[in-house]
Amino acid sequence: MNGPDVNAGVDGAGADAAAALARAANELFGVLERLSDRFVDVWSSATADLQSSEFLTSDIAALRPDVFAAIDANPAFESAGFVLVEGVVADGPRCLEWWHREPSGDHDRIGFNLEPGTPDCYDYYDKEWFAAAVSGGSRFVSGPLIDLPCADVYILTFSQPIAVSGRLLGVAGADVAVSRFEHRILPPLRNLPRPSLLVNSERRVIASNDARFTTGEKLPTLPGVDDSWSTVQPVTPDLGWVLASGLVG
Repeated sequence: MNGPDVNAGVDGAGADAAAALARAANELFGVLERLSDRFVDVWSSATADLQSSEFLTSDIAALRPDVFAAIDANPAFESAGFVLVEGVVADGPRCLEWWHREPSGDHDRIGFNLEPGTPDCYDYYDKEWFAAAVSGGSRFVSGPLIDLPCADVYILTFSQPIAVSGRLLGVAGADVAVSRFEHRILPPLRNLPRPSLLVNSERRVIASNDARFTTGEKLPTLPGVDDSWSTVQPVTPDLGWVLASGLVG
């Protein structure tokens, strides 16, 4: 027996839920798009005269109020900032400007060793959320995965490419706590009468209306390739998120 096709048996409630889930993701990407635009503004101003001007890590300080405002306005954000490709800043090979919101409400810059070849180097070129932008110039969501510094927080890392005149400069990104993103993604699932999951392209459960499935759990198969679910429909095709409903068996 062949598995159900994506979009098979989509009803009005399922379509509404998929649309609501897509809006929740797109709203967060809207924040990152605005950060990307602000970065391009600052970069373009600093490099307007290519004969005498360079873009330096110190120039990024002008963007910190924008990052802080984005973090404060979006409770689901654990942290956010900019991660740049090599050669964008003149005073270092790589640059990662990443800020975390402290319980006190203050913002703390997260320090990383970015020196390639050193034992504790944080090689962001190996991270899928960065590689997707570098290789395809596309937005991406990595996870949910446990955030190691916090040890007990499931994180989705959203990344939005920053580009100007066809040149990729890096990404604007945010670590999103699933537990604080759930207020947007659980209600559409709870409105569905059948067991339903929001699943990423790596078969990991992002959210569910059924206690048998937990955030971060990896399903045996991707919904839609067998008969496990009666309906499977895309939520955000470019991200690979799907809504699976109606557990069979």
